[in-house]
Amino acid sequence: MQPYLRVEHHLLRDGAAFSTVHEKMIFLLLQSYAGRDGLAFPSHQTLADGVPCSKTTVKNCLQTLIEKGRIEKVERFDRHGGQTSNGYRISPTSPDISRQDPGQETAAGETPVASKEKGVKKQSLKKEPPPLYNGLAEIIAHFETEIGRVTPSIHRQLETLLKETSPAVLHHAIEQATAANVRNFNYVKIIIDSLKERNLLTQEQIDHHEARRRTTKVNQSSRRKKRSRLPDWVERERRQQQQAEAEQKQRFEETVPDQGELDLLLAELI
Repeated sequence: MQPYLRVEHHLLRDGAAFSTVHEKMIFLLLQSYAGRDGLAFPSHQTLADGVPCSKTTVKNCLQTLIEKGRIEKVERFDRHGGQTSNGYRISPTSPDISRQDPGQETAAGETPVASKEKGVKKQSLKKEPPPLYNGLAEIIAHFETEIGRVTPSIHRQLETLLKETSPAVLHHAIEQATAANVRNFNYVKIIIDSLKERNLLTQEQIDHHEARRRTTKVNQSSRRKKRSRLPDWVERERRQQQQAEAEQKQRFEETVPDQGELDLLLAELI
């Protein structure tokens, strides 16, 4: 994860681009948490702490940014089909992180121009990191946002797990741990090992498995409801049994003498 965020000048200097300072700051924070695909997972509390402001202000600003088309809300679900915290994707049409190369700082209002020396174009010494480490940076950022600090030991294990599986597996495991409110690395690793055993290594495989599991759960719930309902003949027999018991009680009461009859019997005996 880069230790800095480069932003277009006009995005910072245009006072009409955002309704409030809070809205601008929240948009910049989302950019700082976003991965290469533009998707960010910070919670409302994380954004509120970063501004700083209240969570109500965060929710209002996020809704405004969605209405303006600067961000898109991405709903997320846990393994049981319940909805977890939302993700937010920076809209492709929204002002994006600057692509200006380091060393090309320009004066205000000027357009960066490639430096030349004696007709030879200056070569940039910056090298793009391998795809594996790009994915690892996003996973570390996701882990620190949702679970906690990444120690050197966790960093090494996440790197090894990424080589053995895929970014989708690690992101899914972090989301499942967050949904279960078990925020530690061991629980994340248990979920990853479970996905590896079932050979669920891509996002499509995970999504298909979760959808099939939700369908199975719904069917099982329906079957349990059907089993809990007694057949009509059972209800009829229960009513007949109650009626027979009531008649038997009435006959017994009729055979027992009342108080007047008891007095007469006692008088005859005396």
